[in-house]
Amino acid sequence: MDFRKRLYAATFSDNYTEAIRDFGCGMEINHTCISELLDDVPGLITNITADIEKTGADRLILHGPFTEIHPAAIDYRARDLGMVRLNEAYKVCEYFAIKKMVVHTGWMPFIYFKSWQAEKGASFWQKFMADKPGDFTICVENVLEDEPYMMLDMMKQISDPRIKVCLDIGHAHAMTSADIPVKKWIEVLGPYISHFHLHNNNGSGDDHRPFDEGTMDMVNILKTIDNYCPEDATLTIEARQCLPCLQWLTEKEYI
Repeated sequence: MDFRKRLYAATFSDNYTEAIRDFGCGMEINHTCISELLDDVPGLITNITADIEKTGADRLILHGPFTEIHPAAIDYRARDLGMVRLNEAYKVCEYFAIKKMVVHTGWMPFIYFKSWQAEKGASFWQKFMADKPGDFTICVENVLEDEPYMMLDMMKQISDPRIKVCLDIGHAHAMTSADIPVKKWIEVLGPYISHFHLHNNNGSGDDHRPFDEGTMDMVNILKTIDNYCPEDATLTIEARQCLPCLQWLTEKEYI
């Protein structure tokens, strides 16, 4: 599949309008990331429509809400709140005919055991997807996870093929010890991955730097993606400055 057709730019990035308009990227919509903003779905739809019009984006992914959404929460009211907010975000997907939504695992270190997170996460996401159409997909993203095996455990407990993984390589690099490189994350989770968030850092913080400003070898990362993941896996540039990333991709002849 043509790399350019798999490529998206996040709307929180600087110059995303130019990235989408001039390089033909799709758009990953960040307008619904903060849960309480979903109190005004019509307002969000108005703002997203304006972004579509000014960028000319013809491929859309929605980043769903992640604030205070914890699928493995012990308190059922917390789980219920997460379900409400995610369903409100789904209404935005429905309005724009968006077929892929990114969600976070909601894992909290020192709060939930990993086996608990895997089991309850699998149950929560399958419940969320129970009434969604067959062509709609969610991609569950790593954030604070320090290894890929908890997410692998969760995915093995999921029977719904519409539930996939979003691998954020920047999060993985910042949270993981040196003996579990990002390449290992891709190898372990590869068959389940449907989407990537791409940005670089120096391994100590989630800096969302351009591809050539960090300690990850992005050429090697992209080769590993090709070797272990479905060929239609999509990729969003999540660096705060997306134009340098597109220039890098152009120089390396990916686009």
